[in-house]
Amino acid sequence: MLAERAPVVEEEGRGLSLDEAVAYAMRARGARNRPAAGWASLTPTELRVVHLVAAGQTNPEIAAALFVSRATVKTHVSHALAKLGLSSRSELAAEAGRRSS
Repeated sequence: MLAERAPVVEEEGRGLSLDEAVAYAMRARGARNRPAAGWASLTPTELRVVHLVAAGQTNPEIAAALFVSRATVKTHVSHALAKLGLSSRSELAAEAGRRSS
């Protein structure tokens, strides 16, 4: 399955700007000294997923945008919900909207 997607992923990678490529390479890196709960506990990738959920994107759309699997997106959404004490994508989107206002 991965071998079949390699040409597509390679082509998508060529379309990235330098900033986008660096952001992709740097995601999920860094110190792990975040709190266990609350907005400060979210990883950079979880935050990005939350913002894409708030923008109305589906898991498949988010997966394509971040070059990860749908299952990975589902995991990030689940982690964000748990860390924020929320129970649905709509609550997550609403809370993200309030925080960005």
